[in-house]
Amino acid sequence: MKRILFILLIVVVIFSGCTGLENDDKDITTESEIQQEEARDIILYFANSQAEFVVPEHRVITVEKNINNEDYARIVLEELIKGPKDENLYKTIPNEVKILNVEIEDETVYIDFSKEMHTEHWGGAAGEDMTISSLVNTMTELENIRYVLPSVEGVALNIEHIIVDEPLERMEEKIYKE
Repeated sequence: MKRILFILLIVVVIFSGCTGLENDDKDITTESEIQQEEARDIILYFANSQAEFVVPEHRVITVEKNINNEDYARIVLEELIKGPKDENLYKTIPNEVKILNVEIEDETVYIDFSKEMHTEHWGGAAGEDMTISSLVNTMTELENIRYVLPSVEGVALNIEHIIVDEPLERMEEKIYKE
């Protein structure tokens, strides 16, 4: 009887030791993944209450250290679509909008949005102006980006009053100055 208990005890110790090693390996992998990420400061532009200017909002995001420029631009755009954290600022892109593609060539970022940029946009000349100003000023904050050419499902951005068929430059005159 003692012999059977002794054998059972050895089996239990062996199996419990094996699962402990597996957990340690998982912890090491997680730490390694965390070390491959970094925090970056970004500047997003949102509309002021009068829809006359865009106002910068600073945010810190976590990205992979070796992220490529297109993926980084996509993450910044996703943050812009989420909207402002400051309750005195206003969204410029509808929540329903999806980013279909982001390409960077030379100093131009090409951004293709889903149809919701047209169908869900609240419209009006001021709203459209804030969307374009917000998008262009946010994207030109990124390193080596001077021009922005947005499209909707491969066709020039055409919300209601504005058709964008050529790359746009930064719009400093639209940024609120205190």
